[in-house]
Amino acid sequence: MQIAMIATMNRPHAVEIVRRTVDWLRARGHAARMETALALSIGCPELGVPADAVMAGADLALSIGGDGTMLGTACLAAPHRVPVLGVNAGALGFLTELTPEALPQYLPRVLAGDYTLEPRMMLRARLQRGDAAVAASTALNDVVVRQGAASRMINLEVRVAGHRLGRFGADGLIVATPTGSTAYCLSAGGPIVHPGASVMVLVPICPHSLAFRPMVIPATDPVEILCQSNSHGDEMLVTTDGQQPVTAQPGDRVSIAVAAEHALLVKLGLFSFYDRLREKLQWGGNRG
Repeated sequence: MQIAMIATMNRPHAVEIVRRTVDWLRARGHAARMETALALSIGCPELGVPADAVMAGADLALSIGGDGTMLGTACLAAPHRVPVLGVNAGALGFLTELTPEALPQYLPRVLAGDYTLEPRMMLRARLQRGDAAVAASTALNDVVVRQGAASRMINLEVRVAGHRLGRFGADGLIVATPTGSTAYCLSAGGPIVHPGASVMVLVPICPHSLAFRPMVIPATDPVEILCQSNSHGDEMLVTTDGQQPVTAQPGDRVSIAVAAEHALLVKLGLFSFYDRLREKLQWGGNRG
C-alpha cells in the first residue's frame, strides 16, 4: 500500500512518530510518501515529493499532529478520496482517532481494511470582488469573516438561500460545519452539532445586537456575506479552518456552500461521538 504522511514539523514528537512508522511500514512491504521537508527531517529524502503530489495515488493518509494537522490533511485528501487516519501528537485531538501509543496496535488492522469510513461535510468558500474571483478554498471546520488588524466592529449583510437575512455589526461571523461546531463555533457560543447532521451553523462573534443569535440552517441553503463598509473603511479578513487569512475589502462578497467532496475519516469503533464529547469537554469524568 502507498501511505501518505502529514505531520506537524514543529513538534519533535510528531516527527519521531513519522520516523518510527516509516520503518514499520518498510519492514512490512508498504511504501510511504510525504512532503520533501518532512522527508529530509527524518533522514529519508527519497520519500519526499512536492506538496501537491503527496495524496495522488495514496491508499491511506496518516495525519500525525493535532486537530490543525488533521484539518489540513483532510482538505488535501478529500479531492483524491483518500481515507485519513488521525494520530494525536498535539493537545486536544478532538478529530484524531488514535494516540501514538495505540498506533502500532491498530495500524495493521487499518492496513487490512478493517475499519469504517465516516464522511464529513466540507464547505467551499469563494471571495468575489465585483465580477472577479479573488480566492477560493475548502474548509472542514469553518469559514470566518472577521475584523482586520484595526480590531474595530465590521458591518456584514447576510443572505441565506438568496433571501436577505439581515445586516448587523459584530467582530465577525462564523459559518461552521457540524464537524466545526466543537471548535471556534463552540467558543463563540454556538451549539454542538452531531457530525452526521446535514446542516450549517451561523454564529456571530460578539454581535452589537443581542437580537442576532446563532442559527442552524439546512446544508442545502448557500450563504452569502456582503462585507459592507464601516465608518473607518477598514479591511476585513476571511479565513478557512484558521489558515492564512485573505484580505477582504468593503463591497466584497463571500459565498459559502457545501463542497462537492467529503473528508473521509477512518473510524475503528473505539469510541462514539458522545464518548468523545464527554472525554474532551470533561463532562462529569470518564465513567460510562
